Amino acid sequence: YYHTEILRGVIAAASLFECNVNILHKGIYKRWRYIELGSNINLEGLIILAPVLKKKEIDEIKSLRKPLILINSRPRGLNFIDADNKKGALQVVDYLCQMGHRRIAFIGGDINTVNARKRLEGYKAAIKGKGKLKDEYINEDKEYETIEFNEAVEIQEALVSLSDVIDMENALKILQKGTDEEKVHTVAEGDTISEIAKQYDLTPEDIEKANSHLDDLHMISIGDELNLIVPKPYITVRTVEYMEYTEEIDFETEYNDTDSLYEGDRKITQQGDAGEKKITGYIVKENGRQVDRKIEEEQILSEPVTRIVARGTAKRPTTVASGSFSSPTRGRLTSGFGTRWGRMHNGIDVAGPTGTPVNSADAGSVEFAGYRGSYGNLVIINHENGYQTYYAHLNAINVSRGDRVVKGGRIGSMGSTGRSTGPHLHFEVRRNGQPVNPLNFVNY
Repeated sequence: YYHTEILRGVIAAASLFECNVNILHKGIYKRWRYIELGSNINLEGLIILAPVLKKKEIDEIKSLRKPLILINSRPRGLNFIDADNKKGALQVVDYLCQMGHRRIAFIGGDINTVNARKRLEGYKAAIKGKGKLKDEYINEDKEYETIEFNEAVEIQEALVSLSDVIDMENALKILQKGTDEEKVHTVAEGDTISEIAKQYDLTPEDIEKANSHLDDLHMISIGDELNLIVPKPYITVRTVEYMEYTEEIDFETEYNDTDSLYEGDRKITQQGDAGEKKITGYIVKENGRQVDRKIEEEQILSEPVTRIVARGTAKRPTTVASGSFSSPTRGRLTSGFGTRWGRMHNGIDVAGPTGTPVNSADAGSVEFAGYRGSYGNLVIINHENGYQTYYAHLNAINVSRGDRVVKGGRIGSMGSTGRSTGPHLHFEVRRNGQPVNPLNFVNY
């Protein structure tokens, strides 16, 4: 029965033009009857295409003399075109669209009904196409000064082959990219933008242009898909977007020389503080990529505060710490800093012959010189800058408490006093009283 195809076709036509219709179809006993779906539509100027109906059936419908969507009684200027084959019907749809007709109903089977409807919808969508293309680059949360095309763009009607007609989605892709070719790279573990670009004989800038929809290409994740076709758009959408933001103002640093500090020493006498300014202007983008930034106004919200640094000029005495350590003796490292034999080893051990000279790692004041438990003969030097150094298991001590020593000056000799298994120097560095790894300051 043809009533199924007629029903589909009329519903397609009705939904296309947003109207309700009365439908006539052939029932089980091959008698024509009505199905009420809604109110009558205005048939003025409506063109009906019915390639699937036989002449006998068309004549039977016409004989009813009712102002229905399928009849050809022409009571209200109704046009009825009977294409003798399916291909001819689609060609007629193309022709009628080009001639400016907008009210067309296509009555046919599944394939032709769908194809004809797509052609009609595509033609109607082209009228809105210019606005749709601009919408691709507009953010509703932004405020725009202008949204326009760089090129002169207009819609023109032309007679073309049915096979050349495409839908709105694909048309927009071609306008934006200059091609309908698709090529993607799926991000794998270890991929970087530079390596991906090199793999496809592109530049990182090409990858950026092909993926302008991504905010930060350096934040890609495994499984992400990157476009590899560098767009060469036929149409350029230029947007001028209003911008308003605050920006930090860096503070300056001012140096004041003083003889109250030694050469090389510095002291901040006034902390710096960043200021803040409000910036308003416009960001210019072409097809979503920023091409220019125009600053209209900068308003200072708070002035920066200059940092002031006192810079020492006084000559440093040799007995004042330099701030760096030198190796206190020569020998072989036999034990490092850290847990050893289930307990903490607070320094390093350097082995050598008994009597090997032991020197101060930096200048300072002797805080302790004598025998102390498992350390044996011990010298502690306070470098008066938050650091102390310990020299243990000495065979001989050459300084006394309160002495000031220079960097590299001899303070004793290597031995094996206290808890020791052989001649060596146990050397510690303490910062604010806490042991730290000496190998961060000296090399062995």
